[in-house]
Amino acid sequence: MNPDPDTEGTNFDGPDNITVSPHGGLILAEDGDGKSHLVGVTAQGKAYPLALNQDSDSEFCGPAFNASGDTLFVNIQNPGYTLAITGPWGRPSNAAHGTGPKK
Repeated sequence: MNPDPDTEGTNFDGPDNITVSPHGGLILAEDGDGKSHLVGVTAQGKAYPLALNQDSDSEFCGPAFNASGDTLFVNIQNPGYTLAITGPWGRPSNAAHGTGPKK
């Protein structure tokens, strides 16, 4: 269990939705205690924060990429939002900083 769910970083718990990224690694939707995140995981197993729900206490769910791999669709369960997160995306790194989508 996450010892401090209000802390940003790699204190993730309760992932329950998963998708394989066409750019390498995984995207997890987390709904544990505290803040709700989308979490990226590199092919080597390093987790990094990808998105944070600052709108409500509701969880992310159903992450999925479009066929071309340039848009990640994800839902926020309550009140029922669907979000489109656009790239450009890059292969995630295991570096301490600079992980996640390329800007």
